Amino acid sequence: MTNFENFFEIQITLKALKLKFTYRYLIVCLIVSSILMSCNPTRKLKDGEYLLNKNIVIDKNTKIDKHDIESYIKQKPNRKILVLFRFHLWLHNLVHEDRLKRKRIYQNKKNELKNKSRIANGKEIKIYNRQLLGEWLLDIGEMPVIYDSLVAKKSSTQIKLLLNNKGYFISSVSDSVHLSKRKTATVYYKIKASKPYLINQIEYKIPDNLLGYFVFGDTSKSLIIRGNNYDEDVLQKERERITRELNNNGYYLFSKDYIHYEIDTTIGNRKVNVTLNIKNFASKSIESADSIVETHHQRFYINNIYIQPDFISKIMNSEKMDTIKINDYTIIHNQKLGYKTKILLDAIFIRKGELYQLSNIEDTYLRLSELKTFKSINIFFTPNRSGYLDCNIQLSPIFKQSLTVETEGTNTSGNLGIGGSVVYQNRNLFKGSEIFELRLKGSVEAQKTIYNSTDVNPVKQFNTVEFGPELNIYTPRFLIPFNVRTSKISNPKTIFTSSVIYQRRQDYTRYISNLSFGYTWKETAKIRHTINPLIISFVKVSLRPDFYSKLIENEHNLYILNSFSNHLSTSTRYTYTYNEQDIKKTGNFSFFKLNAESSGNILRGIYNTVNTILPNTFTKDQLGRYKIIDIVYSQYIRIDVDYRYYFTVNDINKLAFRLAAGIGKPFVNFQSLTFERSFYSGGSNGIRAWQSRSLGPGSYSNEGPYIFDQFGDGQLEGNFEYRFKLIKFLNGAFFVDAGNTWLRQPDTNRPGGDFQYNRFYKEIAVGSGLGLRADFDFFIIRFDIGIKIRDPQFQENKRWTIQHILDNNWKNDFYMSHSGHKYNFFTFNIGIGYPF
Repeated sequence: MTNFENFFEIQITLKALKLKFTYRYLIVCLIVSSILMSCNPTRKLKDGEYLLNKNIVIDKNTKIDKHDIESYIKQKPNRKILVLFRFHLWLHNLVHEDRLKRKRIYQNKKNELKNKSRIANGKEIKIYNRQLLGEWLLDIGEMPVIYDSLVAKKSSTQIKLLLNNKGYFISSVSDSVHLSKRKTATVYYKIKASKPYLINQIEYKIPDNLLGYFVFGDTSKSLIIRGNNYDEDVLQKERERITRELNNNGYYLFSKDYIHYEIDTTIGNRKVNVTLNIKNFASKSIESADSIVETHHQRFYINNIYIQPDFISKIMNSEKMDTIKINDYTIIHNQKLGYKTKILLDAIFIRKGELYQLSNIEDTYLRLSELKTFKSINIFFTPNRSGYLDCNIQLSPIFKQSLTVETEGTNTSGNLGIGGSVVYQNRNLFKGSEIFELRLKGSVEAQKTIYNSTDVNPVKQFNTVEFGPELNIYTPRFLIPFNVRTSKISNPKTIFTSSVIYQRRQDYTRYISNLSFGYTWKETAKIRHTINPLIISFVKVSLRPDFYSKLIENEHNLYILNSFSNHLSTSTRYTYTYNEQDIKKTGNFSFFKLNAESSGNILRGIYNTVNTILPNTFTKDQLGRYKIIDIVYSQYIRIDVDYRYYFTVNDINKLAFRLAAGIGKPFVNFQSLTFERSFYSGGSNGIRAWQSRSLGPGSYSNEGPYIFDQFGDGQLEGNFEYRFKLIKFLNGAFFVDAGNTWLRQPDTNRPGGDFQYNRFYKEIAVGSGLGLRADFDFFIIRFDIGIKIRDPQFQENKRWTIQHILDNNWKNDFYMSHSGHKYNFFTFNIGIGYPF
C-alpha cells in the first residue's frame, strides 16, 4: 500500500494486521507463496512427455571445466529466475492455445468485415497487426523443453568430440535419464576417460626462411608447450598469435589459413608430436588463370598516406579537391580545412617507409575515434607488386554544432522533481577537436523543510527551485607549458569545468559556484588516472529568520552549522580507476576506483609560514581560522575506495557485488568536513531501505522535533544485487545492502555516532528488496522497493525489524511509532541507471 506523505515523499508501508504474527504463520505464508509462484510447469504436457528438469555431468577423470562441457549439450532446461522459478515457461503456460486460435480466427474475420466496410466507403484497406494478449504472452514466454532421447544421444556425441579436442582420445560418454512421477526428466551424462595425451615434441615446417626467422624468434611466447595437454583450442589460438605477430612485421596479406598442423598420435605412451606448417603465398599465374603459383610471403612497407578529413561519399568527393602536403602525409579536402593538422597527425601512428604493422592501424582507429568529431573512420590499403602500400584514411565528420533540449524527472536524495536543460555543443571549437559544452539547467523539486510544515498544498510542496549555467571544455591533449611524451593508448585530455547554481527553498537560498581543471589519461587499456590540481567551490547561504533561529539552538553541532554557512574549498584531487570491462565481450569483470583529496592544507601552510616570517600578516578569527576574501576556507584530507565485481551466470542471470569505504579528517581551519564532502548513507544508489541521509551515524537516532540530514566522517558499505531478465526491455533484481556512516570523535549531541572497534559491526544497517529496471538501451529507469531488515537506531537486542513485527508493535495509521516519529519499513526509490 502506498502512502504519499506531503505529496512528494514516496513511502510504502504495511497496513496494520489484525492477525497476530507468529513464526508458524510466517512459515505457512512462505510455503504457500512458493507453491503459488512455482505453479505446475508440466500441466500442459501430453502423455509420454517429460519436462527437462536438469542436465547433470558426471566427470571424475578430466580437468575440463563443467561449464565448457555443458555448452555442448544441445537440449537445455527452461530458464529460471530467482534460482527456482521458471518465469518464462510460466508465462507460456498461462495461455490456453486452443482458445487463442479461436480468438485469432474471430479477430481475423472481424478485421475482414472492417476492411469490407472501408472498401465500400472508398477507403484503403487497413492492415491490422495488433497482437492478442495470449499471442504477446507466447511471444515473450518460453515453450516447455521436452526431453528428447535422440537429442541426448547427439549431445553425448558432441561431448565426445570435445574430449577428443582436449586430448582425451580414449574416452566414452553415456547418457541416462531419470523420469519422475511429476513428469520431469533429469539427464545424466557420464564421462569415462583415461589420462590425456601430452605434447611430446613440436616441429616447424616453414619453407620461407625469412618468415621462419620471425616465427622462430618469437617461440618463447608460444602457447604450445611440451608436457601440456593436447588441446585444439590452444592450437587455434597459436595460429591467431602467429598471424598477428607476422601482421605486425610487414606481412599484410598473411592470414591464419596459411597455418595448419600435423598431429602424430602413433608414438605411444599417450604422447603426440605436433608439426606446425606454414604454406607459401599462393596466387594465380599471369600466364594461365587456371594454375596457381607459390611464392614466399611478401613484406610490405608504407608508401603514400592520404588523409581525407571531410569525406562524405565517393560520388560527392569526386569533385576537385585541394591538397596539403605535410612531411609524409597528404591531406585531401573539398572545403576549407576545418582541423588543425597537428591534431590529425598526432592521432595517426602510420608512418611512411615503415613496415606495415596491424597494431599501428588499430591504435590509429582508437585515437581518431576518441577525438569524438568523426562519425565514421575507414582505413584501407592499396598494395602493389613492388612491396609498398598506399594508405587511405577517410574521416566522415559529425555535425560541428548542436542545440538540444532535455527534460527529465529527478530524484535527488529521495526528493522528486522535474527538470530540463538547454545544451549547446561545439565539437571542434578551436579546430583542435575540442568539445565546448554550454548547459543551462533548471529544475523544481519537492523537499522536506527543516521545520515542521502543516501546509499540504501539493503545488507548494515543490518548494525548491534550482537553475544556473554550466560550462565544460574537453581538449584532447595536455595543456601544459612543457612537452610530455605520451603512449599510443594514453588518450590525454585536459578538462575545464565551471558552474554557477542558484538554489532557493523555504529554509534558505544558496549560491553554489564551482571552477576546476584537470588532466586525465590512460596508463594501460584498463588503468586510467585523473588529477585535478585545483578545484574551487564557493557556497554562499542566505537563511530565513525562523530557520536561522533553529540553527542557533543547535550551534554546538558543527555539521549543521557548516552545512548552512558560507564556505570556500580549494582542493586537489587524484583518481585512480581500474576497469576490466570489455564492451565487445560478455563475461566476468571487476572495477576499482580510488579517490584521494586534500583541501586547504597548502593554504594553511603558506599562511603559517608567512606569519612566521612576517608576523601578523594574516589574521585569524576567534576560532583560530584564516580566511580568504573574508570567507573561511575548508581544510581536510579525504580518501574513498569503491570495488565492484560483476559475475555472469548465464544469458539472463547476473550477479553484482560492491564494497565501498571512505574516511575524511578535518583540520584546524574548518573543524568538520564540508556539507558536500561528508559521507552519508541511504538513497537510491546506497542502502535503499533508507532515504538518503536518513541513516546513522552509528546507532544514533535523531529524536528531536527537527530532522536534519545525517552525515559522518567515514563510511563502510556493501551491496549485492542479483539481476535477471523478465520480458523484452523489463528486467528484475533482488538486492541486499548493508553499511553505515560514523563520526571520528564522540559527539554528545549524537550519542552512539562515533566509530568504535568493539561495536561498529553491531551498528551495520541491513536492507533488502526487489526492483524493476526498464532498459531502453540508451538509458535505464529503475524502481526499487527497499525493506529494512536490521536497523541500528534501536536498542542492541532489538535491531532486527522482524522482532517489532512479531511483537505487534504496529499502529493503524500505517506506521510504527518510534520516538515520536513515523517509521516505515519500506522505502520506494526511483533512479536512472544501475546503482553500481
